[in-house]
Amino acid sequence: MFTHTAAGAIFYVHDMITTAKKPNWTVALGMPVLIFISCVMISFSAKFRLHPDLLSNAILADLLVAAPLVYFLAIRKTTVPARTVIRLFILGLLIAGLIMKSHSNPILQFIKTWISPAVELWIIFLVAKKYRAANRTAKREHTSADFLMHCRSVMVQLTGNKKIGNILSSEIAVMYYAFFSSSAKSIDYQKRFTSYKQNGLPLVFAAILSIFLIETIGVHFLLMLWSQSFAWVITGLSIYTCIQLFGHIRALKARPIIINADSFEVHNGLAGDARIYFSNIDKIEFSAKKPAGRAFIKMALLNGLEGHNMVVYLKNQIEVTKIFGIEKRTDTILFFVDHPKEFSNSVKNLLPPV
Repeated sequence: MFTHTAAGAIFYVHDMITTAKKPNWTVALGMPVLIFISCVMISFSAKFRLHPDLLSNAILADLLVAAPLVYFLAIRKTTVPARTVIRLFILGLLIAGLIMKSHSNPILQFIKTWISPAVELWIIFLVAKKYRAANRTAKREHTSADFLMHCRSVMVQLTGNKKIGNILSSEIAVMYYAFFSSSAKSIDYQKRFTSYKQNGLPLVFAAILSIFLIETIGVHFLLMLWSQSFAWVITGLSIYTCIQLFGHIRALKARPIIINADSFEVHNGLAGDARIYFSNIDKIEFSAKKPAGRAFIKMALLNGLEGHNMVVYLKNQIEVTKIFGIEKRTDTILFFVDHPKEFSNSVKNLLPPV
């Protein structure tokens, strides 16, 4: 088996390799997946039941050697780190454990007992080392004390992918703000402004949360009459949604709007973030009206429920990070701030002269 399916794939990949920086993902992932599927199909075949010892060793060779090797050959001259080969090895090990759990293979047992723990410890060490380096870099590059923005910077550097980093940091922030955060201090309404006291949003969201909890309990007992497993799955998802909403309520109080020397940071709980540089501001208005004929982004969790009292028009579009780390671009931002006149005056005093 190894000399046909896997070896053929290796030679094919070797011929396909070029000096390109970006890998051919069709080859890099497609070939290992093909090897994995072939191994699974062979494990269920009649020949495997007749020759389990011989074929199990061949399957292990394909899963743990051939597939990672094919992947390595496809990415070795690209920008993809070579250490990602470990992911293919671990995936192959998991597949081997699943399809050969009823068959005692001494090689597989040796790998599980000695090699697998060593690989896991090495991965933990690399992640911890990379996290420490990313944390140092984030502290140097981002001076804000805001937990979510710092966590987002760290996770982007740790994962090497902005979208994944934003999603992970959003999930971490939910737990942090729900259970460990406290209300922001030193609110002076000159440099630091709240955004929840004059609109009563925490009370509104608390009422929604209470209703949602009551409905979750009722739906849980109703679904239990049909399927206990499904009932607990739906209840678990509902409870997590409640935690997210509770985290947003707490984040409203923990994340003020901050005016810096060259910019200001707009935060709306976990629903939205934006850093607006004064040099990029075209006009700022104290208004509750929506801009006519202009696309905009409102810093709100529920647009129809939450109002705004500030409108900022920008010269150039910026990225606004919404809930779950979703990024959108806009040149018009709407948000609510307590004491809007004081906020508007503080910002206008720092705007560069026209």
